Amino acid sequence: MSERLTGPRERPGDAAIRAAFVMEQTLGHVTHGRNLRAVLAQQSHVRPTWLPIPFDVRGPARLIPLVRSNWSVRASWRARRALDSALRTETHDAVFFHTQVASLFSTSVMRRIPSIVSLDATPINYDSVGRYYNHRPAGNGLLDRQKYRLNQRALQAATALVSWSEWTRRSLVDDYQIDPSRIRVIAPGAAPEFFRIGQHRQPRFERDRRVRVLFVGGDFERKGGQLLLDCMRGPLGERCELHLVTGTDVPAESNVHVHRDLAPNSPELLQQFAAADLFVLPTMADCLPMVLMEATAAALPVITTDVGALREAIVPGQSGFLVHAGDGRSLSAAIDKLIQSAALRCRMSRAGRDLARHKFDAEVNNRALLDLVSEVAAREVLTGSIDARQAA
Repeated sequence: MSERLTGPRERPGDAAIRAAFVMEQTLGHVTHGRNLRAVLAQQSHVRPTWLPIPFDVRGPARLIPLVRSNWSVRASWRARRALDSALRTETHDAVFFHTQVASLFSTSVMRRIPSIVSLDATPINYDSVGRYYNHRPAGNGLLDRQKYRLNQRALQAATALVSWSEWTRRSLVDDYQIDPSRIRVIAPGAAPEFFRIGQHRQPRFERDRRVRVLFVGGDFERKGGQLLLDCMRGPLGERCELHLVTGTDVPAESNVHVHRDLAPNSPELLQQFAAADLFVLPTMADCLPMVLMEATAAALPVITTDVGALREAIVPGQSGFLVHAGDGRSLSAAIDKLIQSAALRCRMSRAGRDLARHKFDAEVNNRALLDLVSEVAAREVLTGSIDARQAA
């Protein structure tokens, strides 16, 4: 069932746009959805119908093997059912899908109603990092070719596309033959609370104080948590304290503090960002984690790896350091450099916050998304919005 979010109109009889937001609810996409929802509640020119697509297997999905085992099939099946229900209830002027995983069975809808597909990675992008997600890259078999065509049809059916990164934009153009003029690069960004932390951050120069290193990652092994722990089991760990925010059951060690299951944007999580001196995410595989945007907004120097689009989340050498995934020696050296120099941490803190203000402000970026929804819907003004009861 859809959950309708409505706000007061600015004036009676205005031409507010009714848009359906079909939102994947996995990993960092949950946080993105919450941030977008907060901006939707602050405006009135787009009247949203919120259609969250849960990841878990439940209800009839448990009885259908392909739906039960395949997230793309399950997400697209659930999305089409939810979208059909919403469209039967009311005429919609636009549809916003995040991500393309939820759009695969709605191509016919996208060809009739102005639509946007937003994504953090194309399937081919995902193949390049999929090993650590236990994902098998596509081959040249018949089934894989059919999957490619299904994704390409959905991407090409959209009126416009939103890419989180240049990495993904390049794949859309090169791998799926998408017209570059139809793509906007808009990162999801960090919530205002992280910018407030960055605004009030003060440099810490106390010599006898241990530097506080923060790691945030639900999938501890894939995010490089174990590698970071190994680096701390030596002289490096004697000069700092490591704070791990994770859902994994990691036993506490000397100078290692574990914080379990902190919710996105929660006061408890924000407190960890406020107390930290630097942020480390030595991930083995990722597309573009939102936590890096949150760390830069919170004015934390960042150490991360050069995988996926992560290079776009920092300015190497200015707001943080990039190291090779799995390289414990380089990781230790980068952490050691920041531990030793409060002045370097301070310079990188300022550079990171400037980067975040320019590129990773969730309120600014989500307003740009809503402007794009309005722009896409306006392309149908001459013919009028489509009555979904006829389109179904």
